[in-house]
Amino acid sequence: MNRKITLAALVVTLGVGALGATAPAFSQEPARRGGGQLFQQADTNNDGRVTADEAWTGLSARFAAADANKDGGVSWEEFHSYAQGQMASRRGDRPAPPAGRLARMEQRSQGFFRAIDADRDGKVTLTELRPFADAMFRARDANADNALSRDEIRPQHARGHRPDRTQQQPAQQQ
Repeated sequence: MNRKITLAALVVTLGVGALGATAPAFSQEPARRGGGQLFQQADTNNDGRVTADEAWTGLSARFAAADANKDGGVSWEEFHSYAQGQMASRRGDRPAPPAGRLARMEQRSQGFFRAIDADRDGKVTLTELRPFADAMFRARDANADNALSRDEIRPQHARGHRPDRTQQQPAQQQ
């Protein structure tokens, strides 16, 4: 799986099921399980957009669900367990990815987990997750209106479009 999907799995399962950091979670086609449903859940006022506040509310709820022992921090073990459950429920009756791909996904997820764990105590808190979530939200908010539409969370290439590189000008040399 590519890095974006791995990050999406980490972000969604860490509790960012509503946006902010969930933006990558919705970068997959809405027809797939998870993305469209997560967007609808996050869009609490059903206006077709997810605001930063709606995103944070969703993030907080999913984070609480991942925090199995309710100590305010999600350990790698809690995250991994939660992620496995979420991925299995989204997968339904489709087969699991090959073992090699799963191993790479887990390795990348561990790296992202360590990056978010700012104090290196082995747990990610909402306080540590907030800057990451905010940055992911801003990165997807292309028109800077403090809300994400389905188009903003699904990049062109995720919808089957590739950028036309023939139109790009080569960098001028000095």
